[in-house]
Amino acid sequence: MANTPAPALELRDGDADELAASKAERTKLETERDILRQAAKYFAGETNW
Repeated sequence: MANTPAPALELRDGDADELAASKAERTKLETERDILRQAAKYFAGETNW
């Protein structure tokens, strides 16, 4: 049996827009997560319990 590549998936109408929106949302959420992590580290360093 020959090693054949998988067929390419075709995007339906609106799928490309939805994919782009999902990628943009992911980037936004990752940025927010990173900011919150940095803030948590900053404030954790300031506590003197």
